[in-house]
Amino acid sequence: MRPQPIWRATTYGVLALSLALLAQVVHGQQVTHTIFMNAVEYKGSTSTEKLPPPAVNPATLSKGYVYKAPGEADKTAPQQWEIDSYALTPGVVTVRQGDTVTLHVFVVNGDKHEVGVLAPDGRVVVPAATWNRGVEYRVSFVAEKVGTYKLSCAVHAPTMTANILVLPR
Repeated sequence: MRPQPIWRATTYGVLALSLALLAQVVHGQQVTHTIFMNAVEYKGSTSTEKLPPPAVNPATLSKGYVYKAPGEADKTAPQQWEIDSYALTPGVVTVRQGDTVTLHVFVVNGDKHEVGVLAPDGRVVVPAATWNRGVEYRVSFVAEKVGTYKLSCAVHAPTMTANILVLPR
């Protein structure tokens, strides 16, 4: 009994597709990654009745931290204190060398950010630009070098940084 032509065509089609996918893996075909991120501000507050304020002002540790001491946070509640931290989320993304990376970043918090991308060798891949709250920004680059590319905000560094880890192909 001879196989039906439809089964033969299906078998050859599956074989051809499998070989094409294998060639991509073996030859390391480049990929475009579209990654969605948010620029956010984490906020927390408490009172001196529950927890004493930090001994060191966190704002002296990073431009990405904001601290409002008791009496500053809320004039009507002098025991209340607040802490904020700016961040990009997700904070780490992994791609392969030679891949194209397209980031869509929506700014949820913070009125103004100066954001750019640096290659592992410190070269500017995406020049710094002002990003504002309520707007989605799109940047794209080819991950040519193995190492860590840094998407960061100069206003709120070092906490407002996302790392794009580039692995060898």
